[in-house]
Parts: sequence; C-alpha cells; structure tokens
Amino acid sequence: MADQAQPLREIKDTVEEKLPAPAGGGNKIIAVTSGKGGVGKSNIAINLGIALTRFGHRVLVVDADMGLANIDLLLGIAPKHNLSHVISGAKTLEEIIITGPSGVRVAPASSHGRMADGVDFDKRNAVIKAIRNSAEKADTALIDTGGGLADGIVEFLLLADEILLVTTPEPTSMMDSYGALRILAREREETTVKLLVNMAQDQADAQHVSETMKLITRQFFNLKIEDLGWVGYDPNVTKAVRRQQPFTLLYPSSRASRDINRIAMKMAGYEVDFVTERGLAGQLKRLASRFRKG
Repeated sequence: MADQAQPLREIKDTVEEKLPAPAGGGNKIIAVTSGKGGVGKSNIAINLGIALTRFGHRVLVVDADMGLANIDLLLGIAPKHNLSHVISGAKTLEEIIITGPSGVRVAPASSHGRMADGVDFDKRNAVIKAIRNSAEKADTALIDTGGGLADGIVEFLLLADEILLVTTPEPTSMMDSYGALRILAREREETTVKLLVNMAQDQADAQHVSETMKLITRQFFNLKIEDLGWVGYDPNVTKAVRRQQPFTLLYPSSRASRDINRIAMKMAGYEVDFVTERGLAGQLKRLASRFRKG
C-alpha cells in the first residue's frame, strides 16, 4: 500500500508547487467524481453546468474522463479537437474549447485513453495548469473526472477547489464511493466532500444513502461530507441520452431537471423553495428574468 501511495503524494507536492493558488472570489473549480462508472456522473456535470448558466454563471466543463469521453456524446457533437491534442502539444486548451448549449464552454476529451495510458507526468501537469488558467475565465469550472481514482484522476482532484462525489443508492456504487473516500482522506486531509445522490427513488432514499456514508466517514476517514442534493430516478434521462441532448433542455419540466435546478440554485447561493414545484418554477422564472435584464 505504501508503494502505491508514494506516487500520489509526489503528484500532490508537485501540483501544489507548480500551479497557481486556488481560484479566489467567484472563480471555483469543482471536480465531479465517483467511485466507479455508470452512476450518471457525466450527465450530472453537463446538465448542472447548463443549469448554472441560468443564474448568470460563466461555466466551463472539462471532460477529463480520458479513454471514455462522454460529454460530446451527451451533447450530440463531434469535436474536431480534444484533450489529446493538448497533450501532444498540437493545440492549446483554449483552442479546443467549444461553446455548447446555453453558452456552456466545453473542453472535450479523447476516447483513446491517451491520458490514462502512460502519458508523461510533465505533459499531464501542463494540461492541468492549462485547465487552471482557463478556469479563471469562468465563474464555475466543472471537471468531469473518470470513475475510480487512478493517478491521473487524483491529479484533477488535487487541482480542484471543491470535490463533488456522485453516487447512487446501489450497494456497489456506495462501496466504490467508500474506496474513493479512502484515497481522498489520504491525499487531501480534512477535505469537505460534497455529496450528490443520483437516481434516488425519493428523498428518504437519498437521505439513507447520505446518512450511511456520513456514518462510515466519521468512523474511518478524516473527511467531512456535506449534502449538495439529490436527483430522482427519471426515465426521461435515458431518453435524452439516446437523443444525445441534455435532459435539462429536452425535458425541462422533468423530475431530474427540477432536481438539477434546485442543486444549481443552491450552488449559486439562492434560497430554494422546496415546498412546491410551482414555487421552484416561479423562482427560476424570476431569476432568469433578472439576469436577462442585467
């Protein structure tokens, strides 16, 4: 175990030494991660980014899931360039960024796994530094990491100002999340992890997941978990994926869209009316109107 941990500590020391200080003020880098794939992490990242634009946020979404690029598929786009071109030095990060729905800026990934398979550390570090620089032009930068915590993923977690852990009520997902928390506790001591429970049947289901994970974390890890929110299971999400469109745009009144909007409102610093859907819709309409006028 010590042999496996040493490279990660070296990564941490190098990243902290070479990169600029964490973004201050309104700029925030959030690593969206999970203990494994298949929990809807990428879908959460892009739809959350779209929802944040409704509150006046400039949003950058970086698809850092090298080897399993999903953001471009979820948006139905075929980018000409991606992070592999940044790694090779053929393009800068700014040159590969495209403007997606609602003005979200997207840095697409490669599906060829070049980031994950033996990429030189200095090149990975250069990409991470470029992400930090581009994030300074956004109010919120969401880094969609790969599932699990391989070395390349840990680097993105060290870069981030906040970590958003996506899990589901499935026992296997929760167990994999514990594994992710174990590594985080070792590499980022006393870190606060934001928890988002996806595909929950209802609030009680999500609360059970949250309470269970908090209990385990208090007992075994030097971490603090905060509830960011939950997204209910919604068949419209699958329909949107098949049509390669964000569900917040294709089905704006769906359960999942309402839940994502609540989370975005919370992240943007607004009080959320959880009493009725009508109340939430009214708040969104008023806020959107305010930003259009502003």
